[in-house]
Amino acid sequence: MVAFWILVGIIALAIVIAVGILCGRICTEIIRDKNSAMNEVLWFWFGFVFTWIAVLLTIVVQNTKK
Repeated sequence: MVAFWILVGIIALAIVIAVGILCGRICTEIIRDKNSAMNEVLWFWFGFVFTWIAVLLTIVVQNTKK
């Protein structure tokens, strides 16, 4: 059972990394179209980190019922 959860964790990590790379590439393309003088590497990493922040907020923030 532990091996199953390790496998699921590795697959989830791979998916998050792939989505982070995709988000980083999208940010880079947007910046390239808007202003080619800006640093594309910086915007790639901004998009990549934004994905991790979104995942973290999805896990941490909970619904509050009134």
